[in-house]
Order: sequence, then structure tokens, then C-alpha cells
Amino acid sequence: MSREQAVLSQLDASAGRGVRPEKAQTALQEVPSLASELTSLEAELSRATEDAEETLRAAARHLVGSGGKRIRPTVTLLACGACGGAPRHAVPFACAAELTHSATLLHDDVIDDGPTRRGQPASRVLWGNAVSVLSGDWLLTRALEIVAAEPARSAALPALLATMRRLVEGEVLQLSLRGSFEATEQDYFDVVRGKTASLFGWSAAAGAWAAGIRGEVPDALADFGEGIGMAFQLVDDALDYVADPALLGKRLGQDFVEGKATLPLIRAFQREPLLRDRLSALIEGELDGTVVAADVIEAVKRTGGVEAARALAREHTAAAMDALEKVPDGPHRRAMAEAARHLTERAF
Repeated sequence: MSREQAVLSQLDASAGRGVRPEKAQTALQEVPSLASELTSLEAELSRATEDAEETLRAAARHLVGSGGKRIRPTVTLLACGACGGAPRHAVPFACAAELTHSATLLHDDVIDDGPTRRGQPASRVLWGNAVSVLSGDWLLTRALEIVAAEPARSAALPALLATMRRLVEGEVLQLSLRGSFEATEQDYFDVVRGKTASLFGWSAAAGAWAAGIRGEVPDALADFGEGIGMAFQLVDDALDYVADPALLGKRLGQDFVEGKATLPLIRAFQREPLLRDRLSALIEGELDGTVVAADVIEAVKRTGGVEAARALAREHTAAAMDALEKVPDGPHRRAMAEAARHLTERAF
């Protein structure tokens, strides 16, 4: 199988896990040269890590080369095409988006003591926490270097720096709330806007900047990206309670076992406040983890936490679609719309 065929197969498999697989697959296939540009992205990602110190390069490539959905860079390429640009001009920005995302994953695995990532040992397990952190730092600097070398850097670079600040602030807020289970819905949304939505927003706007567009359209694409970023995280957090663990890539309830209160759990607390005490006891090691985890998952389902997260995801997707109306119509925009719907409705 050629590299381009492999990319197409990956796109089809990703699209096929939603409730609208045919529409998602068709929309992606109708975008001219998308598979070719994604192949170019993979080559760019490999080149981006060539000049790293040997250990940093190994740790970074272990994650960056392990696949992943490539959602953020795909949005960048589609946004560029929707704005009338040649998507190949957006490949460096797409690469920067993926490197930034990978850096956050390397850091997250250290913070969470994560043993695996994408079905294989996490970089921190193979090379240690220090190397994993430094490798993530190196990827962030590499992303900035790539953006700084592009013609559209005057728009893209300050925005990426602001996005990185939001990523860090979101992570710090989540860390400050960890284990207490006192997070409010506002706390939760502040974390998601920083940790997830901000990079989606930059990735979408970067496509317009690469196409030479400034003003209202990049702003609308940033709103679109942030909207689908919020929806993406809400659905991810819902799937933590209902997905097939083998397909999800982690056991159910992993978030609350790590002390994180996501929207489904916060809604369950509102209906059954005593859940907080049980979870606090679980974190302190005072109760049997398997029994408590099963009880909490059942409580979240019983109290409608999963449905609440899904409903809010649809609201954010609707807002994203409204923003997308300011972008010229065509196969690229239609693919972006279908991708957004898929992210909201996907299931395992």
C-alpha cells in the first residue's frame, strides 16, 4: 500500500466511526489533493525533527510518528483551500499545529503518569519524565521556528504564542483543581477553552493566513475551530463513560481516577452530591477502585451526564457552523462542516 493510499484508508476509518460515515467519507474524498497534502505533512513532520539531539529526536518521533487522527492539521489544510489558497502552502502551519499538539501530549503523560499513548508505551516510560518534558519543550520551539519562517508569520506567530500561553494556563487550572472534585462547570469550560479549543482555533485561522487572507474570515475560522474544539472535548469526556475501552484506547473512567472532574461527572454531582465523597476516598486509596469506578460510571449514566455533554457538544458545533458561513462555499468548506458534525456525533 502506498503512503497516499494509507492516508486515505486512515481518513476513511476515522470518518467511519461517526453516525454519518458516508457523508464524512464522501466529503473528504471530494477535496482535491487532500491525501497528497497529508502525505506531504507526514514528510514535513519527519523533517521537522531531523536536527534534534539524538535522545530528544527519538522521544519526539516515537509520539509524532505513531499516527493519531491529525485533526488539527487537516483543518488547517481544508481552511486554506476554502479561502482559495493552495493547501500545500499551509503544510508548514499544519505541521506546527501537530507539533504543538504532540508537545502537549508529551507533557500530559508526565503530569498524569500515563503509561501508554496511542496503544504503545508513552515516551516517558521509555526515556523518562525529564526527556519527555524536554522533548515537548523542543517541539514547541520547533513549531515557533517553522511559523516564524513563513510569509504569513506577522499574523500567525503572535497568535500561536498567545495560543501556547492559553494551553499552559488551561493545564495549570486543571492541575490546581485535580483531586478535589470541586470544579464548577465554568472551571471545566475554562480548562477546555485553554487546553483544547485554543489550538483548534489557531489551526483553522492559520489556513486562512497561509492563503493570504486577513480580517473577518480568519476570525470566523478561529471561532469555528474553537467551537469544534469544545465539541471534540465534550464528546471525548462523554466517551470516557460509555465507549468500548478497546477502541477508546484506555479504560473507562480514567479521567476521574486521575482526579479530573469533567462535564458528565460535574452534572452527576449536582444530582448525587455524595459521589464526591466516594471519589475523594477512592483518590486517597480508602476504597476499592474497581467497585467505586463501576458505581461512578453507572451514576453518571443514570443522572444524564453523558447526554448533557453530547447536547452541549451539539450547541458548540451549531455555533461553529454559524461561523463557517462566513467562509466561501466549496468542497473544502463542506468537508470542514462534515468533519465538525462527525467530531460531535462520533462514537466507539
